[in-house]
Amino acid sequence: MRNILQPFSLPDQTGRTWLVTGATNGLGKEVAAAAAGAGAHVIVAARDTQRAQRVQRDLGNASVLPLDLANLSSIRAAADSLDRPVDVLVNNAGTVSGDRTETADGFELMLGTNALGPFALTNLVLPRVRERVVIVGSGAHRWRSMDFEDPHFRRRRFSFVAGYGQSKLADMLWGLGLSRRLAEGARETGTQRIAVQLAHPGWAQTNLQNHSPWPLINKWVGFAAHFGGQSASDGAQNILVAATRDLPECSYVGPSGRGELKGAPVLVGRSQAASDPELAERFWAFASAATGTDLPRVRQS
Repeated sequence: MRNILQPFSLPDQTGRTWLVTGATNGLGKEVAAAAAGAGAHVIVAARDTQRAQRVQRDLGNASVLPLDLANLSSIRAAADSLDRPVDVLVNNAGTVSGDRTETADGFELMLGTNALGPFALTNLVLPRVRERVVIVGSGAHRWRSMDFEDPHFRRRRFSFVAGYGQSKLADMLWGLGLSRRLAEGARETGTQRIAVQLAHPGWAQTNLQNHSPWPLINKWVGFAAHFGGQSASDGAQNILVAATRDLPECSYVGPSGRGELKGAPVLVGRSQAASDPELAERFWAFASAATGTDLPRVRQS
């Protein structure tokens, strides 16, 4: 039987800072509220600054960081304007799309927003991160492989399943590559290691759950989620565990129920591709070239 990571109570976060992307709704809002409720200062990183300001007022001890993960210029501006150390960086924001569209930099939207944008943000703000990086993945990482020959679907046929699955596999590979680099850096400098942890919320009732290209399926998904899934608050527990618990490095936290759709947080498995260090290195090289960012202070092997 897998070790249930509940009952869960968020440790006191007084004096600590969390940077949470996608904190204006759904999972990110739940994570931000929990962190603020435990005493943390929360940086609400979001594209819609008006919504972010409303969340800021609700949280109290919070600030707003304008950030559009589909635009590298916005990511660089956000990193440049970050004016305080961050204890926990939660890469939660993401998007889904039923049609092939592009980011401001010409990336396929889901790959750009869900993986390449967060990859660039993390690289740029990492000198200010003191303790932990959390990457929110998805069981969808098992759906597809990475196509490095045509990652943006410029030649091959686009589908929601292929695009979203690839973007979430990219997150898993990014986490694996980041963990290795930070471990190397800590060994070389004799400094404390920044932890990397991954989590997925299961079938959580959020604003992303029914944005497939098929309206009838969306209606069914929204209805079925009330029975087969769990609330955004329950889904966020997996992220909070990854952000605060003492876990093996680069763990993957998800729901304990059948199909990892709902249930108390546990350590869950990942696909063979998501565990492949060579594939992770290939993704890192691709993402670094695409975004023009890297971890220059860590020797690359």
